[in-house]
Amino acid sequence: MALFTDGSISTIEELVEYESAILDVAKTERIDLTAKLKLAQEELAVELDVLLRRRQESEDVLWTAIVPRGLGHVVVTEGLHKWHTFRTLSLVYRDAYNRQLNDRFLGKWQEYDKMADWARQSITNGGLGMTSSPVPRPVQPELGTAAGEASAATYFVSVTWVAAGGIEGAPSAVEALTKTGVSALTIMAVDPPEIAAGWNVYASYSPTGLTRQNDTPMMPGDTWTEPAEGLTKGRPVNCGQRPEMFLRLTGVLNRG
Repeated sequence: MALFTDGSISTIEELVEYESAILDVAKTERIDLTAKLKLAQEELAVELDVLLRRRQESEDVLWTAIVPRGLGHVVVTEGLHKWHTFRTLSLVYRDAYNRQLNDRFLGKWQEYDKMADWARQSITNGGLGMTSSPVPRPVQPELGTAAGEASAATYFVSVTWVAAGGIEGAPSAVEALTKTGVSALTIMAVDPPEIAAGWNVYASYSPTGLTRQNDTPMMPGDTWTEPAEGLTKGRPVNCGQRPEMFLRLTGVLNRG
């Protein structure tokens, strides 16, 4: 699972899964879906920041060392993911309704607003996923070639940061490179965060099915070089950190 601060929680493709007409609505009404995703996440950030500040003022010693550090310790669980998706759809249809005063858009706005409240309530009841050791998502890796014996191919690559104790963060966006001659693919993870003790390489010859290529984490600053036999089949790429604990929100976060 990604961290709240790793980037957009939901994607346009996920909005389409819930509302197949969303692309047509956005085009017709000139609504920027990327901007709405960003705005929805900013609104969630404000609400969650209120939660964390209130929790900081509580007498719960267990959270004293975590809560002051803010949103960077929040893990995106399924409930938080749905909250962001439904909040975004609510914002889109609110905008569309205000442009046209169309009752169909009003119904969609109200429907997704209720669904956002439902997702928000699931977090209130089940708790907010937290980690004491947040490992951020890397930027896309630097790909290149070096002298080697691997055949020409197209590669798809992602990397992850690894903290002490083997805690692995969410994977970077996939980067592609086509190698036309006999050589070796090289990969380097860049801009390591302070918490990074190493990094892992995931690669494949297709956009899906990326698997780990290194037996043990690479050191920050080191470059991974493709072996002569090409890519290997390691374990599949992970989806990021899992929450270490859940912060109960009942009675802490009010409707904003």
